[in-house]
Amino acid sequence: MKLLVATVVTIVLGICVGLVHARWTHTGIQEQFRPISMDSVAEMMGVELIVDEDNEDRPIATVVGGNQYDFGSMERRGTRSHTFVIRNDGTQPLTLKKGETTCKCTFSSLAQGVVAPGESVEIKLDWTAREVGPTSEFNQSAEIYTNDPANRSVRLVVRGQIIQSVLPKPEVMTMNNISSGEEYTAMTGLYCYRDTVDRLEVIDFELLGATPLDLVEIHFEPMSAEQVAKEPRATSGQVMHVKLKPGMKAGMFSQAIRVKTNLPDAPRVDVFLNGEVVQDITIFGRGFRASEGDNPEYFGVLNLGSIASETGLEHNIILVVKGALRNDVSFSVDSVLPAGVVDVELGPATVVGTGKTVHHKLLLTVKPGQAAGDFVEGNQGNALKIVLKTTYPNTPEISISVVFSITQ
Repeated sequence: MKLLVATVVTIVLGICVGLVHARWTHTGIQEQFRPISMDSVAEMMGVELIVDEDNEDRPIATVVGGNQYDFGSMERRGTRSHTFVIRNDGTQPLTLKKGETTCKCTFSSLAQGVVAPGESVEIKLDWTAREVGPTSEFNQSAEIYTNDPANRSVRLVVRGQIIQSVLPKPEVMTMNNISSGEEYTAMTGLYCYRDTVDRLEVIDFELLGATPLDLVEIHFEPMSAEQVAKEPRATSGQVMHVKLKPGMKAGMFSQAIRVKTNLPDAPRVDVFLNGEVVQDITIFGRGFRASEGDNPEYFGVLNLGSIASETGLEHNIILVVKGALRNDVSFSVDSVLPAGVVDVELGPATVVGTGKTVHHKLLLTVKPGQAAGDFVEGNQGNALKIVLKTTYPNTPEISISVVFSITQ
């Protein structure tokens, strides 16, 4: 008889060891290091663990109502919460410690993480639906470690489905080659696909990029029934108007606008505004290289090459003005340093083509008989600097470096 009992015990232990080894081999790191309890072993063996609770002096962790909660559906970027209750059904104090979580997990008032026999503690899970896509499954969890020998860890789970019932069309508004001195507008539609008695309204919005708020004007207006009907499955909508005011910095820009709506879960929608602002004043001509720096007053470098002192040189470049103020802009020479080397003169304004641009000629003259010398940038010397004043509001000054050598 003793031999039979020993044999049965050996077989059971062998099964347990084999199951633990299988879990180690086929599960992830986090799963491998979870505390091993009798419950988990019984679960792997497919049997029910029977505990004589009446005769065992221990803490017992009980999740009131179960350890999983399905909230159904919620809006993308919406925020929800659910409160679980863990009760100590044992005769000894129950200790709880927060472990791995995929969302915000908050205990209610809990003295040093201990729950007395017969008492309960609330554990609140807060989460934000961040999954991308019109629909997707959603799952968040929190691991709670206990001193219950039969239940060393409790995994609280919330799950459901993420929906996005408000979509912008188009999602990206593109505005290319716009003038820094002119006003531009764009618009997009915000469509609601949710069957609700509440019509879509915009509660608030915020700019997430670097564009100054005083240069962007945004307003919304409800869509008419005819506008909504053009979008399949839409139930209501808003038209979003975006106006860029004069004064935008030249260069590429990318601006996200996050819109908050009135629907359940207060879904937020991101609309993107991308494009390029170009200078209303540009320079072109032989030997001129435009600046790519951050200084808006520094326009670039004019390379005149090698100039014979005997002959001198005459060279011109063109100042091109476009935009709403093109016919009102004028230029004047403020300074040429060092003085006496190059004479700078402005010619009359000329309207070009259909009148969308105005050209101003800038004539540079190196008179014969100048002394030999180098005017270069960097460690070898200093370039000649021309500064022009303008009447254009966004570009009051233009700075040009001129590099050249005078040879005998």
